[in-house]
Amino acid sequence: MTQLRQLPGPAGVEVTVEQAGRTEQHRAPAVVLALPPRLVAHSIGFAPALPAPLREAMQAVPTWMSHAMKSVVMYDEPFWRAQGWSGFAVSQVGPLVEIHDASPATGPRGALFGFFAAEDPLRAAPVAERQAAVLAQLARLFGPGALNALAYHELDWTQEPLTSVPGDAPAPAAVPLRGPALLRQPHWAGALHWAGAETSLSEWGRLDGAVESGQWATAQVLRQLAGAPV
Repeated sequence: MTQLRQLPGPAGVEVTVEQAGRTEQHRAPAVVLALPPRLVAHSIGFAPALPAPLREAMQAVPTWMSHAMKSVVMYDEPFWRAQGWSGFAVSQVGPLVEIHDASPATGPRGALFGFFAAEDPLRAAPVAERQAAVLAQLARLFGPGALNALAYHELDWTQEPLTSVPGDAPAPAAVPLRGPALLRQPHWAGALHWAGAETSLSEWGRLDGAVESGQWATAQVLRQLAGAPV
């Protein structure tokens, strides 16, 4: 989706999308934007332009964990459990600052995952260097069995264009407890709505917050389609 255009009267919204090298337009009585607000502000055009306070609210909302880089290490088995360990750790040494047991609920395999600090220089290093540093840290924490990894995977969300924008790379100084009020209100005569974890009034940034905001947006759209005030 590259552009949204408000149509006259009750006609709703025209949505422009680019797919497989083609540009298409679709029309709908209402649109719900369930994307990170900062990503919307960065990548989608609006005609007419949204009011300045709304644009500023969209750009000011951080995207949950968009600054993060995550690694997952797979093992034959969750060997740390045999020692009575949970697999959870918090580290000020790193490179992973927070580590969790991510082993599958069924089957013999084990897995540990963790997050790199936003400012860790290893994030710019070759993958092999990061992998060696992560395995060495896990071995310090959980013993030499951590060196016997089956596989190493990682994802840097700052490099994901459908998640992050350039301003997301630094970790936010703080995260809000709820989304901006302007993103809980319909716009364009009730034809434009927001949803998503970053707009939630509870559990901001988390999955249950995304569900809550989706229910809220759905109720708004249904009221609009029924002709009731939104």
